Amino acid sequence: MTEDIKEDESTAHAVDLLEPGEHLPEEQPAKVEVDHSKLFIWVADSGNDRIQKFDGNGKFLQTFGRSGGTRPPYNEGEFKTPSAVAVDVNNNIWVADTGCHRIQKFDPDTDFLFEFGKEGWGQEKFYWPEGIIAEPMGTILVADTSNHCVKRYDDDGEFLMSFGLAGNFDGFLKFPTGLALDKEGNIYVADRDNQRIQIFNEDGQFLSKFGEYGFEAGRLNFPTGLTVRKDGTLLVVEKSQNRLQIFDREGHSLGTVGEAGKRDGQFNCPMAVVEDPYGFVFVLDTLNQRIQKFDPDLNFVAKWGIVGKEPGQFRNPAGLCLSWDPDWAPEGD
Repeated sequence: MTEDIKEDESTAHAVDLLEPGEHLPEEQPAKVEVDHSKLFIWVADSGNDRIQKFDGNGKFLQTFGRSGGTRPPYNEGEFKTPSAVAVDVNNNIWVADTGCHRIQKFDPDTDFLFEFGKEGWGQEKFYWPEGIIAEPMGTILVADTSNHCVKRYDDDGEFLMSFGLAGNFDGFLKFPTGLALDKEGNIYVADRDNQRIQIFNEDGQFLSKFGEYGFEAGRLNFPTGLTVRKDGTLLVVEKSQNRLQIFDREGHSLGTVGEAGKRDGQFNCPMAVVEDPYGFVFVLDTLNQRIQKFDPDLNFVAKWGIVGKEPGQFRNPAGLCLSWDPDWAPEGD
């Protein structure tokens, strides 16, 4: 029923015309028309050792990178199973070159700038890094997956800090993969083999955690990717449960989307999820070799991709991120 109807002449007349049991029609919010040709989706096409770029409608735009060798020294611009990609505030592109145990940075035209890291343990060493995210202040975070920690670097690739150790206590990690940030700068980590999500403040101090192994809603089965939505809720994809799960900030389950399969809205080993500034959600459906797009209410909208090595095709894509044209996002994003 319409709330707080004012008793002016026009509304009183309108109420008089209603039959018993009828209600005034509720005003529906206007649907926002979004030009997704100005949104860009970057995909770490892991099995093809390259990065691909699409617009938000699935139109292929470009690709860069080529397969590298299996042993060091590795050449610039070559990749070995890259698992994650991030675009920073200056539109530079950072790639977690997982199989080469390094990070590579490229300018907005995809020209190589520099690299850092080699196999091992230490401030500037990695062991199978599988996650990377750009922070608003220009720094980047790297999930150093098989070293069981998260590291921060400045825009010159200089080490700033690290947090996490191998284990299952609070603040400890076991093969961390996906990374996400909220508006306050808190860091969310998909602590994959501990079957949980951990939340840290911007200084890497443990805040909270939620999740335990299981198949029911609210439990987790190898969470790999996550994103914090504009409304503060959290979306998590589980590669072994083939679904997208929604949580509140305290870790209470708010529902699930999807199931195992190849049809629209179904998944086969989803590895990453992102939300655009208008609330549309993109899921990397890895073993279905495609990207799926959902509206802000998480209804299926579109999909693109097939297995292959041609431009626009995928082979076990592992990570994705977004960028967009200046002034495209709503004010405040």
